Amino acid sequence: MSGKERERTMGKDVLVLTWKYFSAREEIQRFLAERGCRFVEREIRYPVDEEQLCELVRDIDGLVVGLEPVTARVLSCANRLKVISTSGVGYDNIDVAEATRRGIVVSNCHGANEHSVAELAFGLMLSLAQHIHRSDRAMRQGRWEPYFGVELWGKTLGVVGLGRAGRAVALLGRGFGMRVLASDIVWDTTFANAHEISYVPLDKLLRESDFVSLHVPLTPETRYLIDERALALMKPTAFLINLARGPVVKQSALVEALRRGQIAGAGLDVFEVEPIRDNPFIEFENVVMTPHLGGSTQEARERTLYLALTNVCNVLNGRPPHAQVNPEVCLGW
Repeated sequence: MSGKERERTMGKDVLVLTWKYFSAREEIQRFLAERGCRFVEREIRYPVDEEQLCELVRDIDGLVVGLEPVTARVLSCANRLKVISTSGVGYDNIDVAEATRRGIVVSNCHGANEHSVAELAFGLMLSLAQHIHRSDRAMRQGRWEPYFGVELWGKTLGVVGLGRAGRAVALLGRGFGMRVLASDIVWDTTFANAHEISYVPLDKLLRESDFVSLHVPLTPETRYLIDERALALMKPTAFLINLARGPVVKQSALVEALRRGQIAGAGLDVFEVEPIRDNPFIEFENVVMTPHLGGSTQEARERTLYLALTNVCNVLNGRPPHAQVNPEVCLGW
């Protein structure tokens, strides 16, 4: 880097913790350089824990994270940090209150991966409904077992959280010929009416749905939203799909509900602790699991990465990010 280039990028050093997921490292460097920012080279040992992150965040101005824990302690070590962007939609791994107190912008990639999430949700639904996972296992073991499943057509889909991902799920549900119910804290009746989606209270949704798909952020209000009481409201023929965050569902309650046959099964992409250890769901043939793959398509990964980089570069260049989690922090735009 020339002296002029170094001067132009001073105060715009960016650490990208998620670069290992992409083959385009040079492209990331070029993307940042074109916007007057510099890709910071650090030795990163994955998975990144709090201790290592405290070391990594010193002397950087922008940070792109995945699910790494950006705690109050980490933020106290970030002596120059001005902006954080997640490389996804969720931000429950970031202490937003502490970042706000320190005047650090927190942003996310709102709207970048809803199609990937919605398609995986239906992948889980179809696998459960048609016993695809069980049939595949049986055939690999030399068994020919024609399971009888159920159709999605004509069934009721309950979407909990009608944000970007929830809307994409609802629209796919309509395409599958499903009746769609939705529950959310804010009702967008214009969208719902346009697509024949009915807003109902959560309890009614749980009672009437054949498939319940969760798409809410993790907040104090949504933690354990699906607990013993909620599961008891569901039909014994209903399936629970979780692509939101693990703690939205009380894991112990779900395990017990499955053991008792309270619900027909579950499709899980997220868990209370990730990676999941001593997995209690292994015993259930009516559970399909994926390791937090909701946004893990090539298209979604590219969109989220470059949107995250844009968030960081915008802030470091005095402009607002694409989507800000803590709008009360304003750095002059």
